[in-house]
Amino acid sequence: MTNSEFKLLLKEGIDSVANRQGKKVSIVEEEIGEALCVSPHTVQRWKRGYVPNDLQRLEFLTAYCQQHGRVDRTWGRRFLIQGGFPAPEAVLDRLFPAPSAQPSERDVPRVFHNLPPRYGEFIGREAEVSRVLEWVETSRWPLASIEGMGGIGKTSLAIEVAHRCLPGPNLTIAHPFDAVVWTSARDYPDFNLRLDHVLDTIARVLDYPHLAQLPPEQKVGAVDKLLRSHRTLLLADNLETVTDLALVKFLEQIPEPSLALVTTRYKQLRRVWDIPLYGLKDAEILTLIRRHSHRIGLEVVAGADDDTLQRLAAATGNNPKAVELSLGLIKQKGLPFHTVVDELYRASQMVSEVFDYIFAEAWKLLDDETRQVLLAMSLFVSSASRAALAAVSKVAEFDYFKAIEQLVGMSLLEASEALDLSQQRYWLHPLTQIFARHQLGVDLSLHLLRNNGGASPQKIAELKTNFCNFFAAWSEKKAGRGFWDFAAWNADQYAEIHQELPNLLIAIEWAYAHKNWGQVLALAKAIVHPVYYQGHPDKRIKCSEYALTAAKMLGAKEDEVWFLVHGLGSIYLLRGDYDTTETYLSQGIQLAKEIDLREAIALGHTYRAYKALQLDEELTAAQHNVEIALSSTQDPLFRHRALQAAGHIARYIHDYEQAKAYYLESIQCLAGSPYRDPSSEVWLGFADLGLGQHEQAVKHFRTYLDVHGKYGNHRVAAMAKLGLALFYEAHGQPAQAANFAHEAFDLLAPMNAQWELRQVRELLGRLAV
Repeated sequence: MTNSEFKLLLKEGIDSVANRQGKKVSIVEEEIGEALCVSPHTVQRWKRGYVPNDLQRLEFLTAYCQQHGRVDRTWGRRFLIQGGFPAPEAVLDRLFPAPSAQPSERDVPRVFHNLPPRYGEFIGREAEVSRVLEWVETSRWPLASIEGMGGIGKTSLAIEVAHRCLPGPNLTIAHPFDAVVWTSARDYPDFNLRLDHVLDTIARVLDYPHLAQLPPEQKVGAVDKLLRSHRTLLLADNLETVTDLALVKFLEQIPEPSLALVTTRYKQLRRVWDIPLYGLKDAEILTLIRRHSHRIGLEVVAGADDDTLQRLAAATGNNPKAVELSLGLIKQKGLPFHTVVDELYRASQMVSEVFDYIFAEAWKLLDDETRQVLLAMSLFVSSASRAALAAVSKVAEFDYFKAIEQLVGMSLLEASEALDLSQQRYWLHPLTQIFARHQLGVDLSLHLLRNNGGASPQKIAELKTNFCNFFAAWSEKKAGRGFWDFAAWNADQYAEIHQELPNLLIAIEWAYAHKNWGQVLALAKAIVHPVYYQGHPDKRIKCSEYALTAAKMLGAKEDEVWFLVHGLGSIYLLRGDYDTTETYLSQGIQLAKEIDLREAIALGHTYRAYKALQLDEELTAAQHNVEIALSSTQDPLFRHRALQAAGHIARYIHDYEQAKAYYLESIQCLAGSPYRDPSSEVWLGFADLGLGQHEQAVKHFRTYLDVHGKYGNHRVAAMAKLGLALFYEAHGQPAQAANFAHEAFDLLAPMNAQWELRQVRELLGRLAV
């Protein structure tokens, strides 16, 4: 049973973290899930009102939102009470202490950081922590490197040390940093962190987001100045997968007084303060073995004496992740503990990496069907739904269920919590993904290995075909067969499609490469709208070009028209490339006339109206195109769009009464139709702002951002922020106006939305910021 009050409070808390740290909500959800050892889907389930049945998790969520977001004691009390937390005052007193009358020596301004949270006790590693902190305090080297094999705990150590460099009760250095910036190769599909990613993150965390929009050569200089004026600890996780030499050079030359700390499996940097990381100490690894054994139900192991467990620890090199995988192996084999430990111990004497043995032994335990499921899972860029993994692996239902149970039990496959198993999703730990892709015969970027010792090329092709077949059919089912079916999507449909976008994008690449034109069209119709809404016009252009080729090859003239006019014409219009815009619009309108597709004729002339307006041509040209559009069709969706254009033209000449009338008429067009367009809220806000109805205008802007901010159109969201900026400018609050203007700029710049950016720049010029 869901709790609506808990749902609203948790959403408020997580949103406050996202806003304060400049992160996407989905990234915050992933960080919470990782800290609590649950999937992001479990966190999303809590956000739907399902209260965690673990008081420790409730306390963590409260602490996380307090430390990383902007929530107060009142919020904390309501949240804990709604979560069923008994006697919450003790927790509240600790997390929200009353301000002291006298400031303490440790009271300092808030530090800027985007660190992942810590959860639970950090076990051991005090010698290594001391070595890192010694480097921080002495600063004899600008760069330090935590080095060790996979699973040894490099990331945990880096996060722990970074938290000890922040102001607060955990501070263990004399002079805390002004900012701590966390970056990780794991945040990118190809595991390849690049210099541009790092520069953008530094700019965002230090609250200079507009620097991210600078050209590369200017951006490096601007961020360099920031690092000189703000003492910053920059962390780069998983450096061993990085191929960008410019990033390596940047880290090696980080300017004083800032420092850089990296984690890597290999010693790969010169002039670096190195912190080699080995296995946990004996007492620490025994504690870990017992805790994990309890967790997976190996009570016999948990209760074994120290000497017995020490042999398991020695066989795994006291590696934390290796211990967890080994215990899963012991449980799966069903053999006596001593037998398996002896086998593991003997093998560990003959291989340099204990994971080689663990994964090899795990692979031996899998039957052909279970191996097929693991290989299929390695193709997914993001997580996989239960249905998708079943369709790609193509094993019998009974064998599939058995395979899932075995892989999860062996810690080879991670699974989300779900009451309904059909809603369960799966993903691979990075170490397992590397192993599985190697077994398949592909690298981290899913390219064929030169010396392929894995599956046959035919097997790889078969799995990729299954992958494309599933997602093409899924796209038709979820997004619809028609190009404009998306206009009737609701928030849940957007969320579902957004979740699968990484998989859809790789599916269309494979389908296009193999000239499966029907699949290309189906996938493009699901991809082309949400990638634009989320601010990725380059992906929109690429998918539209693929779809245009497919439509021509199939003789699908209606689809060809829509991808010419809307898929490509509207994007080049957004970018201010008016010659290319007209090329696509002309081709699309001409073909639309040949097949009598009047809705496309209307839309094409609507875009021509916008082009005339943006080029500052005679307004009669813009108005004439709107008249052609309105006379071309009675379809409510396309009349709605033409009337919105009419409203924009009226607003451009400051006729706000007429603009509002057009916007209201455009909304009325959609009444009774399956279509929806929440952008009308924003345009009504601008009309009300022009009419001096400021409170009503702000209500419109905030409604769009509150209701549609997550899956709405980034361009429209930016214009809502611009509207709020104009409101604050009119009310003599330039600081607030500048904040919203910069937020609008940050949304528009990646899209290269020239017309809208010009309006934001004009405001920033008036504000002189």
